Amino acid sequence: MERLPTSLAVHLWRGRARAVTMPPQSMSSLVEAPELACYAPLGCRLRFIEGDWIMTDAAQITFPQTHEVAGYWDWDKIHAPKPLTPLAGDAVVNTMGEGFTIAQHGFGSMLALRCRMVNNYLYASFVPDESYTPPTRDLDEYSRQLDGFAFKIGERWAREWEPALIPMLQKARTTNYDAMSDQELQVALEDYLRNLVYMWTIHGWLNLSLVPATALTDFYNQEIQPADRNEAWQLLQGYPTKSVEASAGLWQLSRTVRNSPRLSKLFEELDPHTILGALEQSDEGEALLVGLRAYLNEYGWRSDGIYEIGDATWREDPAIPLNTIQGYMRLGEDNDPGLSLERAKARREELTRKARAKLASDPAKLARFDELMEAAKYNTRVTEDHSFWIDQMGIAAFRELCLKVGARMVASSVLEQPEDVFFLYVDELRDALKSPTPRQNVVRERRGQMQSAARIVPPDHLGEPTPANPDPFFIAVVDKMLGFLPVEPSTDPSIITGVAASPGTAQGTAKVVRSLVEASKLQQGDIMVCEMTVPTWVPLFATVSAVVADSGGILSHCAIVAREFGLPAVVGTRVGTTTIRDGMTVTVDGTKGLVRIEGRA
Repeated sequence: MERLPTSLAVHLWRGRARAVTMPPQSMSSLVEAPELACYAPLGCRLRFIEGDWIMTDAAQITFPQTHEVAGYWDWDKIHAPKPLTPLAGDAVVNTMGEGFTIAQHGFGSMLALRCRMVNNYLYASFVPDESYTPPTRDLDEYSRQLDGFAFKIGERWAREWEPALIPMLQKARTTNYDAMSDQELQVALEDYLRNLVYMWTIHGWLNLSLVPATALTDFYNQEIQPADRNEAWQLLQGYPTKSVEASAGLWQLSRTVRNSPRLSKLFEELDPHTILGALEQSDEGEALLVGLRAYLNEYGWRSDGIYEIGDATWREDPAIPLNTIQGYMRLGEDNDPGLSLERAKARREELTRKARAKLASDPAKLARFDELMEAAKYNTRVTEDHSFWIDQMGIAAFRELCLKVGARMVASSVLEQPEDVFFLYVDELRDALKSPTPRQNVVRERRGQMQSAARIVPPDHLGEPTPANPDPFFIAVVDKMLGFLPVEPSTDPSIITGVAASPGTAQGTAKVVRSLVEASKLQQGDIMVCEMTVPTWVPLFATVSAVVADSGGILSHCAIVAREFGLPAVVGTRVGTTTIRDGMTVTVDGTKGLVRIEGRA
């Protein structure tokens, strides 16, 4: 549902901000007013509640038809496969669009990132910004300038941006918001919103790391001409990352459990939510808790998704890492994530030696290969580590602040519980800190709308089909990473097509995992079928034999990690989780980009 302020509504639509005046008594004319058509898609109604127009679902939730939408909009399923709370859509998504656009213009791209929430789902579009004048409109000149920026992105991350983020986030993690006055809390809120724009701007620049990665694989395929064109992507693997560190930490904790009969019995018999209490009953359990708490203090500023600040972090609810430890303790030493990293590194070095030997007779081509390898070596680190600091810790620290604001609103009778704050918008947070007004009914309406949205599968696109674009940045992000450009669907109901993300073939029992809470169903050798993965999902790759994902491209997180672990993977299937059921026998061909359903559960 969307909130329409009674005096002024500002809404991103067709890439521009709209502002309209709406007195409460004019409800009967709202749906007829053309400037408000975007606020009332078919099947929805408008209600005036506690000073705001609220758009709620009627018989069913519907989405705009193609003729009702200007341009193209893609459901960002790779980052937001589930509905987002209003505050996540307002504060996190809007600052992301702003930050990305600042970065894109910074490196000369005409594209702006436009975001809009439709029935709590995030839709995005990279569109030309007519208000921006680029340094050049010549594609060749722009491409050369883009390479100049892109080939230095990894160094800028290591030397400039990561060192700047760490102290900023450390301050956010340790700030005592309880000691602040309402006015000071509001200042802290505004400061963090500016920090979000700064973080997303860095993120926008980091997207350029995809450009040298794509250039390297294109060069390799052209000059080396491997039998398997997916082989080129293995040149990007085998580098240490924060995700590897986090997985290694859980692995070490699992070894402690595995080596203790008492602890093993607890983890085998108890639910993750009850393990903590049981560990407190013994010295051995308390010792493990010390290690777990230290781990969570360092790596627990993360949750299941990326943009959703309404999700509890691992620090608040350690059930997910405990669940992962349960899975790890069943695995032998050959499944150590560190060994997967070493194997990936060895494979990269083997391919590099062979490529350099083949290019040795042409010094110019060899020099180009070495240049591309140097620039692209940062891709995996940047992909994983930026998510650790920005997408995860940055949002988790903002959640901490918002919960403190929510607690202050509970004290002033604005909300019933602190978590209700996620169903408000930023300007409502500002207003409540200045002059508290009850918002309990609005929260209940919005929570109900979000629950309704969670029961549907939204369309992949709104408006026109996603167009091709010659901008190398667009190709790298929209196609290679996000996988927005469609894959030809299969006409055979037993075959699912997607992007060939990681080579190899595996057959096994499918398990559909929509969140990390469901990860406990995975057994060694299963095929994990998911909507997407983010760095918090990395530990699961040590258990499964292959991965199938609804979203993503060849440079998506899921594809990168599957290659690191040497697992066959098909991504961008769009229909994997809705077609495949738990217990089905499936064959995953990560070389051809095919998933075959062999048997039904």
